Amino acid sequence: MKNILLNLHSTLRLNRVFPFLLLFVLVGLSSCEKDKDPTVTEKLVSTWDIKSFTLDGAELKGSIVTSSKILLKAHTDADGDFEWNIHYVDGTTDITSGEYIVNETDKEIKFEADNGETLQFDFELDGNNLELSGTIDGERYLLKAKRD
Repeated sequence: MKNILLNLHSTLRLNRVFPFLLLFVLVGLSSCEKDKDPTVTEKLVSTWDIKSFTLDGAELKGSIVTSSKILLKAHTDADGDFEWNIHYVDGTTDITSGEYIVNETDKEIKFEADNGETLQFDFELDGNNLELSGTIDGERYLLKAKRD
């Protein structure tokens, strides 16, 4: 009888300890997983302060444009919302918002504004530096931005 009680006691202890051991093992295994590298879209999510704004090689920043910022927010791995503010030397401001789509393979970003306009740029992303280039209505734009 004493042996039965000892076996029962050991089994009960094991049954109480087992869930904690299992939890410990599962937590240990999950912490061994590699952290997922962020997607390009995730790296783009930020407010970008445009430091250089050129049109066909002529710098507009300082002569026509006083400041410009693009805010990018992500929805999925390939798209999100944007808001683009451009402040001009005459005191006026353009604010455009809508959705953007990133093509990581071709390194393109397409801005689809709420007003129906679409702008497409090639992009280069290097840490906190973003370069957008593209031809719009026959004119070549090059924008260089820094993460704000």
